[in-house]
Amino acid sequence: MMKQSHLFTIILIVLAFMGVKTAAEEDGHKSVKNSKGIICNNEYVLCTSAPCIPDPSNPNSNAICRCDVNKGLNFGFSECKTRAPVTDSNDVKKALSTFSFAQAPTKPVLSCPKGKPWTDCLDQPCIVDPMNPLKAICTCKIVRDKSFVTFGGDCVSLSCDTGYWSGATVESYVGASRKLMKAFSLDEVPAKYCVGIKPEVSE
Repeated sequence: MMKQSHLFTIILIVLAFMGVKTAAEEDGHKSVKNSKGIICNNEYVLCTSAPCIPDPSNPNSNAICRCDVNKGLNFGFSECKTRAPVTDSNDVKKALSTFSFAQAPTKPVLSCPKGKPWTDCLDQPCIVDPMNPLKAICTCKIVRDKSFVTFGGDCVSLSCDTGYWSGATVESYVGASRKLMKAFSLDEVPAKYCVGIKPEVSE
């Protein structure tokens, strides 16, 4: 626990300074473009269950989230060449966070009511942890006026109150999931909702 807290502090200091399935090649990354998002096959940052804290420099609007680095199909609105990690001249590895099903097999989807704080991390800036390339720290937007779903919280509804979990509106989550389902040729979303709290979704 102390090691994680120390690492998180170090990363905070670093941050302070600093539709149709059509394949296309884009700077070495495969992408599937449509009017409602782009699916890429590359290395990406995933925040679907990320715990977050308000950003000390802007605690009312932004949060800092600890996310995962994965490889494979992922959904976002940014171009593939923009979202993939790139190392700058100072050896800082930067990327944009996206959405995928990577955590779906082990983390049920928790639904939380309107008025609880959460963060919108899709297409937000991240820095890959220089001491752990499988982790990244992202700066995400805090939302309070919309209900949301998250892969975080371990199905504990009380965690909606204080978690600042990375999440999405139900409509956004379902829309992105449908795009990924087409890319994977799936008939069903691989994720499961926490027992008894699956929200209604308008078509």
